[in-house]
Amino acid sequence: MTVELSKEEYRDLLDILYMGQWVLDSHDTERDPSKQKHDEVIQKFYAQAQANGFELLMEYDEQLKEHFPTRLFEDASMAREYIDEYDDQTFWDELINRLTDRDIEMMLKRGEIQKPQNREERFAIRGPIERRYAQEFERNGLDNVVVNIDQQINEAN
Repeated sequence: MTVELSKEEYRDLLDILYMGQWVLDSHDTERDPSKQKHDEVIQKFYAQAQANGFELLMEYDEQLKEHFPTRLFEDASMAREYIDEYDDQTFWDELINRLTDRDIEMMLKRGEIQKPQNREERFAIRGPIERRYAQEFERNGLDNVVVNIDQQINEAN
């Protein structure tokens, strides 16, 4: 397969690949073999940086035998801003979803609600709870979030 890219499109592709690799690998503490095929594709494109006039954006590590974005790449790219924006939004979405799940489990255990039997019932239960958390976090961020770790510390000792 051959794909023709302008220099500007190739530069944009480097950003996209960087963001994809960040999602794949940023939390890994060691190599995950299941991701190797993706890493190999990313390396093919990173390896073309020098030949396409972007030698200052990618560097090759002889020991690891891989190409990596340089500090200049990271400083000049909008990718980090996009990643940070994504991470921020994901944090709030996940927090709301997990708190909602927790609340529904507690309500089920206490017999306050019946287990939803279909999608509409799930949305009818989840919707108001999610909206309540979304409004709270929009108004106050984490200011009103309290985690009682003192009790956990005392129980552990």
